[in-house]
Amino acid sequence: MSFFRRTTGVQTDPAQLVRDLEQCRGNTQYYLQTMNGLLYALKEFSFDIAEIKAEEFKKRIDEFGKKLVSGDDIRSISDRFAHDKEYILAFIAKEKDYLRDREGELRNIIELLTKGLEALTGANEQFNAHIYEGNLRLERMLNLEDLRKIKESLKVEVEQMKTAIKEKQEKDAQQREHLASHVKGLQVDLAKAQHASMTDGLTGAFNRLALDQHLNRLVERCSMSWEPFSLLLCDIDDFKRINDLLGHQVGDRVLMALVQHCKSLVRKDDMVARYGGEEFVIILPGASLRQAVKKAKTLCNIVAQARYIIDNERPEEKLGFTVSIGVSLLRRTDTAQAVVERADKAMYHAKKGGKNGVASERDTH
Repeated sequence: MSFFRRTTGVQTDPAQLVRDLEQCRGNTQYYLQTMNGLLYALKEFSFDIAEIKAEEFKKRIDEFGKKLVSGDDIRSISDRFAHDKEYILAFIAKEKDYLRDREGELRNIIELLTKGLEALTGANEQFNAHIYEGNLRLERMLNLEDLRKIKESLKVEVEQMKTAIKEKQEKDAQQREHLASHVKGLQVDLAKAQHASMTDGLTGAFNRLALDQHLNRLVERCSMSWEPFSLLLCDIDDFKRINDLLGHQVGDRVLMALVQHCKSLVRKDDMVARYGGEEFVIILPGASLRQAVKKAKTLCNIVAQARYIIDNERPEEKLGFTVSIGVSLLRRTDTAQAVVERADKAMYHAKKGGKNGVASERDTH
């Protein structure tokens, strides 16, 4: 019995296949690096503008970047790109509209300043013309032979010049005051807008956007110059129960009270921010883990001892609440997310220990 093997005219070289596969892997790695570079450039090209939700846009870009290197099949990646492409284009259009609106506002400011300068220039031209005419009159006086007439004419001319100079000074002062008033108003509006974009409207603490930006800056700075910081994550115990039993207005007052306690304990360079819901973050630059835990325990005790009147008509009825706090310390290899996650894990460890307490990242090992 004989066996037959089908052969083709093309011989496959296993070694060449291996080389081709290696080249494909290299090309794939290069394309992934290129794509990540483009995604990073796209993120950096977007402005940090709260009104257009720039932080959400950057997170979506990061998520897509992770999807690229996740090893998922090409169909899954293609579907994700098709979905995100519309979102990216919509964000770009929104950013263009925002910048166009701000450009219009800037043009109005420039127009205001230009008109002010034109008014000053026009006044200067009138003043200069008046002075020039005065000089011509002085020249004509020199031709007078009567000394008495020359003296009288000079007296009149001097008075006219003094009047012209005084009027010019008054007009200049009015113009400067007018422009200064408009510029000051614009500065106040800008400062209010910047403050509002970075502040939690209810509690007055910094908002999540401000927190994320500040955290990322601190972590990036530490990658160049080691300046560690500690982070406290505070959560109000049984906050849902307070809301359900006493209403959201009382719940809001509890949030504001906690922020006031936090602010009373922090230094000038520390940060108090609302992380979300009833969770707040305190950043302590330069503080060791031990110092941060001590600060957290102080805050925990102050909050637990405080009592608040619920209703002014029933002052005898008072409310108390407690907090659980997790503490972490920045490590050299940390991302902003990592240092928050360890504090979050420590905070839940404190809750499991009976609430109204403090736990550090070391307690979770």
